[in-house]
Amino acid sequence: MSNNESTIIHRPLANPRLWTFPTVVVLIVAGFLSAMYLGGTINSSTSLKSFPVAIVNQDTAVPTSSGELDAGKQIADKLASGINTTKFAVSRLTLAQAESRMNKGTLYGVIVLPSDLSSRLVGLARSTVSAAPAPRPVITVYTNPRAGTAIPGIVTTLATTALDKVNQAVGTQLVSSTRAELTAAGHPTAMTGAATALLATPITVTITPYHALPEGTGGGLSAFYYALLLVLAGFTGSMIVSTLVDGSLGFVPSEFGPVYVVARHSGLSRRATLAVKWAIMAVLALLVAALYLGVSAALGMPIGHPLLLWAYSAAAILAVALVAQTIIAIFGSIGLIVNLFVFVIFSLPSAGGTIPLEATPPLFRWLGSFEPMHQIYLGTRSILYFDAASDSGLGRALLFCAGAAILGVAIGLVATTIYDRRKLERVQALAN
Repeated sequence: MSNNESTIIHRPLANPRLWTFPTVVVLIVAGFLSAMYLGGTINSSTSLKSFPVAIVNQDTAVPTSSGELDAGKQIADKLASGINTTKFAVSRLTLAQAESRMNKGTLYGVIVLPSDLSSRLVGLARSTVSAAPAPRPVITVYTNPRAGTAIPGIVTTLATTALDKVNQAVGTQLVSSTRAELTAAGHPTAMTGAATALLATPITVTITPYHALPEGTGGGLSAFYYALLLVLAGFTGSMIVSTLVDGSLGFVPSEFGPVYVVARHSGLSRRATLAVKWAIMAVLALLVAALYLGVSAALGMPIGHPLLLWAYSAAAILAVALVAQTIIAIFGSIGLIVNLFVFVIFSLPSAGGTIPLEATPPLFRWLGSFEPMHQIYLGTRSILYFDAASDSGLGRALLFCAGAAILGVAIGLVATTIYDRRKLERVQALAN
């Protein structure tokens, strides 16, 4: 034994690994936490990509003295060409198509041009030289708060900017055409300053939520936090169960305050131990799902499909737990850190529950395609906000739960069987 090894054994605090390893691990975790959580939120306005919005033109063209006015088509064309298509995915839809997509959460905002847009513009122009009142045309912008809490703000900013430009362009054209008609009719001075100001911005824009969220939903955050609870139940539950089961089976010591207990070694194989942990988490998934449902109901959260929410919650918790337990079985204590990255550090910023993935950098959109939090959130949001329609995210979430469970069990059984056959038993061994 070298003098250095002797010093480390008799003076354990002198071992540099005691200090460097936890320091490096904590710095790595903290670095990833700050990069992921801040990187996914602070630049949402510049990270927009394929944010889905639609234009619905219901306007009917009307005849005028100088031809036909089809203001709806002109405005729709200006909007479509004026919106940045690298940031927004603009669709031209019917009202029925737009409502269908809004009801599924796949469309975030709709600009609706009314059927009387052209006729009201003509009436407004004629009212400048008559006593007959004429209401302004109204363009309505619908936001979809059920699809995400940040969505109304993004849609409002887009619509306000785009429609302000359109309103001014239409006003300029309307003032010019009205003056031309008055001049042709021999009344070049009939248009007053007040009439000019009225026609300069002739359109009223109304922004309103489509199917506003009821009370008790936290302004659209209840689905996100419920999904977070499901992930945490599977993730933290697995850590707790793994630690307690290993202590009870004699694989690791257990500490209860000042009491240090080492149970008799059970001799159970790795595969059998993993199966025990899976079984406990399966029961816990049912119980925790029921507990969450009861707490939510007691707090007054609207739940339209309680039985479905309970069953889905149990499935999501179990899917996370099966994968988390498998990771711990494969990597041991380091598996706790791996799980932290999989289910927290990478998963939460790519969930899309507070900021839609279309408003996050490319890395987060890529992570959201497979990270568990986003898939579970889509299912929770579907049940709570979109009447549990399969194509509003629930179908995708259920496929994820099934796939994750199958993959977790398959990999877990294969890995632990290999460990057992190679006699990599869980027995105490002195570290060098």
